[in-house]
Amino acid sequence: MSPLVGIQVGAISFADEGVETVLDTVVEKAAVNTVFVATQAFDRGLAGRQTWYRPWPGHGPEEKDDVHLGGSFVEQHAEFYGGTVLGPHRAPDAEVVGFDALGDVIPAARERGIAVYSFVLENTHSGLTRHVPNWPKVLQVDAWGRADAYACLRNPDYQNWWLSLVEDQVKSYQLDGIMWGSERNGPLDNALGDGGFARNGNPYCFCRWCTEAGEREGIDVRRARQGYLELDRLLNDEAPDVPVGDSSFIRFLRLLGTCPEIVAWDALWHRGYEEFQARLYGAVKFLNPEVRVGWHIWHHNSFSPWYRSQLDFAKMSSYSDFVKPVLYNNCAGYRLHHYIRTVAGRLFRGVPEQTVYDLFRTSLGYDEAIAFEDLPSVGLSPDYVLRETRRTVAATAARVAVYPGLDINIPTPDHVRQTTPDEVRKSVRAALDGGADGVLLSRKYSEMTFANLEAAGEELRSRNA
Repeated sequence: MSPLVGIQVGAISFADEGVETVLDTVVEKAAVNTVFVATQAFDRGLAGRQTWYRPWPGHGPEEKDDVHLGGSFVEQHAEFYGGTVLGPHRAPDAEVVGFDALGDVIPAARERGIAVYSFVLENTHSGLTRHVPNWPKVLQVDAWGRADAYACLRNPDYQNWWLSLVEDQVKSYQLDGIMWGSERNGPLDNALGDGGFARNGNPYCFCRWCTEAGEREGIDVRRARQGYLELDRLLNDEAPDVPVGDSSFIRFLRLLGTCPEIVAWDALWHRGYEEFQARLYGAVKFLNPEVRVGWHIWHHNSFSPWYRSQLDFAKMSSYSDFVKPVLYNNCAGYRLHHYIRTVAGRLFRGVPEQTVYDLFRTSLGYDEAIAFEDLPSVGLSPDYVLRETRRTVAATAARVAVYPGLDINIPTPDHVRQTTPDEVRKSVRAALDGGADGVLLSRKYSEMTFANLEAAGEELRSRNA
């Protein structure tokens, strides 16, 4: 069977360049047979034109949309949202007002034999959700009792909003699939890594719903909250008055030993996350068993041993048709460098960053023996794509399809390794040699150069020749 060749496309690209033009372009240049349309996003990583600090990719308007608000890019129907305080919220972005990213794309895609998946992104940390009425009612609560930037996945109104959204889409459009993405981690990893790019390091969630869930499981919520407050002080103490040899890492281990509720609370958060995914999967299958459901696996899985230890692909396989592990190898060097530097400055103070990097890369299974300081300019190799694809295929026991997300002009600063046609060919080859059932060209079409799209198409066609 031919591999799935997918590409992520934001609504604004179809509105800017025309539906037929975009579809014909991605088929001709990149051999695409499936489009993953951004239908719900507040995060600019999926919606919007080229980011402000990268050059024009050679298609679409040269001017960049400086104002991006996000929301839904498809027609919504109020009758589906009666069970939640969060109603329909169409993206008010002027460039896409009146455009229906599914209603306008699906007929043209069908004429060309292209499958259409809806890509919905749960990244609620962007701050743009402040424009959505009643959103403060679904926010997480951190260990200090403050409303957090994220919505809580245990909050019934937030859960019902997502269930309403997918019911609306599945019933209103002839979809081939839905991919749900969420780029956040549990409270422990969030604290250790200070949140990561565009996130905060707050320990969460201690809202009513999470507190009740913890009490049902016998967790001492008061001690869990106190433990996270102590952890925050430990990680942010720049000049600790402690004996020589009593490092921040030793103090961290001691804290876990005296307050195991820290780990228990982190595990509780992850169970809630998994339970919500399983519920979303079941809802879609109830509505239409033919619609495939899968998950965008955040790039953090490539950097954090804590996150990886809790991402159970075997369990996920019971509520998935496919997974998309993010394997953006060029920008991975820059992102890994940032993550290691942050963790080294918080958890491993006093330990050389190169030592921390060597520990993490060998623990994660990467043969990337380069100087830590060279990571941003060198990036990770196609071997990283090969190894991670093989690992994901093995972890799912081939029970679900694996579509690695590949780096096609992911925006990064000038000093970071940029995507080239040769790198695209190598990463496509590595993913398929690793046993992938297809590839997903990422992040979004509006950032991609035609030279890199053509390189992907050349490699894919050469394998099918």
